[in-house]
Amino acid sequence: MKTDDITEVPAWLRETLIEKGITDLNPPQEQAIENGLFDGDSLIVSSPTASGKTLIATLGIAQSLEAGDKALYLVPLKALASEKYEDYKELFGDHYDIGISVGDRDSGGQRLADKDLIIMTVEKLDAILRHSPTWIKDVDLVVEDEIHLLNSENRGPTLEVTLTRLRDIIEFQLIGLSATITNDQQLADWLDATLVSSDYRPVDLKEGICWSNRIEYYLNTDAVDPPDEQTTPQETPVFKTGKDKLEEEKQDDELETETQQLADEHGKDTLNILHDTFNRDKQAITFVRSRKSAEAEAEKAGSVAKPRLSREQQQELHDVADRIESVLGSPTEQCKRLAGCVRDGTAFHHAGLLSEQRSLIEEQFRKGNIQAIAATPTLAAGVSLPAYRIIIRDVKRYTNAGLTFIPVLEYRQMAGRAGRPEHHDEGQAIAVANGEGMKQDIRDRYILGESEQIYSKLAVEPVLRMHTLSLIATRFVGDFDGLLSFFADTFYAHQYGDISEIESKLESLVDDLDEYGFITAEDKQLRPTPIGKRVAELYIDPESAHNMLDALETSRGSDQGRSSLALLQLLCEQVEMKPLLRVKDDEELDLEDIVQTAAEEFLTDVPKPWDGHQYESFLNSVKTAMMLNAWIEEKEEDEMMEKYGVTPGGIRAKVENADWLLYGCEEIARMKDWQDIESDLSKLRTRLKHGIKEELVSLVKFKQIGRVRARKLFDQDITTASDIRDTEFTQLKKLIGKTTAKKLKEQVGQDEVFDKENVLDYLRDD
Repeated sequence: MKTDDITEVPAWLRETLIEKGITDLNPPQEQAIENGLFDGDSLIVSSPTASGKTLIATLGIAQSLEAGDKALYLVPLKALASEKYEDYKELFGDHYDIGISVGDRDSGGQRLADKDLIIMTVEKLDAILRHSPTWIKDVDLVVEDEIHLLNSENRGPTLEVTLTRLRDIIEFQLIGLSATITNDQQLADWLDATLVSSDYRPVDLKEGICWSNRIEYYLNTDAVDPPDEQTTPQETPVFKTGKDKLEEEKQDDELETETQQLADEHGKDTLNILHDTFNRDKQAITFVRSRKSAEAEAEKAGSVAKPRLSREQQQELHDVADRIESVLGSPTEQCKRLAGCVRDGTAFHHAGLLSEQRSLIEEQFRKGNIQAIAATPTLAAGVSLPAYRIIIRDVKRYTNAGLTFIPVLEYRQMAGRAGRPEHHDEGQAIAVANGEGMKQDIRDRYILGESEQIYSKLAVEPVLRMHTLSLIATRFVGDFDGLLSFFADTFYAHQYGDISEIESKLESLVDDLDEYGFITAEDKQLRPTPIGKRVAELYIDPESAHNMLDALETSRGSDQGRSSLALLQLLCEQVEMKPLLRVKDDEELDLEDIVQTAAEEFLTDVPKPWDGHQYESFLNSVKTAMMLNAWIEEKEEDEMMEKYGVTPGGIRAKVENADWLLYGCEEIARMKDWQDIESDLSKLRTRLKHGIKEELVSLVKFKQIGRVRARKLFDQDITTASDIRDTEFTQLKKLIGKTTAKKLKEQVGQDEVFDKENVLDYLRDD
């Protein structure tokens, strides 16, 4: 089918697509149309990465918006939301109002009421639904990207509950975009959707294994058939490997291979693969198991990449490296290390980086200046980058069971990043083996093996507790039978046909919520209390809210007060702050001394050393609280990295979570009329947000005055609005820059009060 034949979408969109080179629809796109894309039918599109799933969603969105309806595009990650927002802003911005929402969890998203297309994370939609927004009734189409993440223990349950709830609230067309999974029909059946399943890729994917500088590519490798049987919730998913099938059908001799011998230029397989990649004038992403490995791999790759850079590329990367190094007021060793890699034409990419640093890396990779990225697997589910080769260095990672193979689905997500239609005719995914036995394992498990089935992870108590309170607080259910009826509509119930395990947990959870004072449960009638409704809106685990409320209330009758360390440790005991920093063996004695010294200060009971895991967890919470306390004592990120082993990105993540819990406590304290506690929490929250000592709290209330500028002002005895008025503009300019100095003067009522010298000084270039 020709793009110009799609009359269901506006002519301007067809013209735009043709200008972008999309003149013909590919097989899965044609199948989607044939199966009701433009008829309002729900679809699950299961196909490989880069197979054109996004265009299917785009065509559906365009038709929906043209009809005057509202559409949602749900993604699993904030970074992916930003990318989709920019893409649709460019494509649709002249014709429709595009919105994005990934932040404040205590909001009904009222500003989104006038938006035509809204991009948001699933968690954000879940939070918004707790405020019962009226505009949700206008939604006619929902796109769920990466819907196979129902299988994720972290994100899956919220995705499952949110889709179930949304289907009860409104009638809408669902377009679920999924990687290739073996039980995609089961997923489609649950959602009353038609399955569009395809193995089509617009660029060929050549999969290979490298061992001892020799790559063996496997050709014509059809994946094995999925098993017929269904597993129970307690069983491990069962799948056949390629080895099973080959042994059954005696096809070893028929498996076609192609071999490439690499020149041993650098003494390491991954570097030799990069050398060969750069010789082809291509780029690569190397996936490794840990952040440290990513950093080390990127540094080593610099010796291969740097000689390939042109003078112009070197200059641009030098400038970008300076920006990366100066993102923080004082660069950390990680910032310097990353900047050094970028100057050599490589980079590492992981969650420990700041978002601005990640964006700069991605931009330079797209421009072709950065030749290679070494990344943790999180990048496989993120933004689109034009990598010709994907090098999977580590097919094993450390888990509670030790060093274990990664799932086949994860391998396929990484491998699928190789080759982008707009850049390549072919992509290559090369897994690195450390021996002949590993080579056989990789071939049988990943190249010939079938992806695992996805399974509901809903029967997890913290998740059930949060969603149970939400359902009751929003009056979505009014009694226990209604609660059971809701969960009977979930993927869990569809998959296993029995919710007795969930029913047993729900009975216990309802009792807990009643005991916490968040609901009343009489004669199976379930009603929220005012504070329970607020806890649900705040998107906090009810158990966390109960623990914090209990500790804060007890502190009101204590003579010990509420120190910042004690409040931070209370936050760090809650599930929202996990994972905590881990106490190393050489730190344990020092931390035990701190705990014993400050035992009376903590707002929760201090476990005894013989309490095993409970005591270990408490020490971890204290270490994490000490890290946050160092932040509000204005310690530099580099010093914190050295002492606590946490990156700037990790600091920001922990600060963000702690800030949200503090906000929740502050809101509840306001409802309880605990003015003394509310004041303490408000002050700590300001300190946490800016990373400042208490003496700077009044200064950061001024716009554009943060941690660094406030300290400069304070050190010059400029601490109040009166001090700012009395300080000459020239002096302020030297301290904080002329633009900020002018805005600061305006905030204290001196927007027009400049003498001749100051006006000339303001206008004069620095």
